[in-house]
Amino acid sequence: MTTISEVCAILATVAFVALTVQAILTLQQIRHTAKAVEYLALNADGKLTALDPVVNAAQTVASGISSGWFHIARTIYGLFSKK
Repeated sequence: MTTISEVCAILATVAFVALTVQAILTLQQIRHTAKAVEYLALNADGKLTALDPVVNAAQTVASGISSGWFHIARTIYGLFSKK
């Protein structure tokens, strides 16, 4: 009976050590990934600022589409496109 208890204790210890090592490796990978994401975010900030004119133009088009002139143009087009 003591042999079975010793084997179980050894297996439990080995499993715990393996899980601990795996957890440490996973946390190191998460830290490395977080640093890489931070680096990319800092580099992307300047590039995204350069896209401000494009974003502003898209917002102007979107607000124009939602305004009345688009509805009027669509109505006029609908009048001429129907046969």
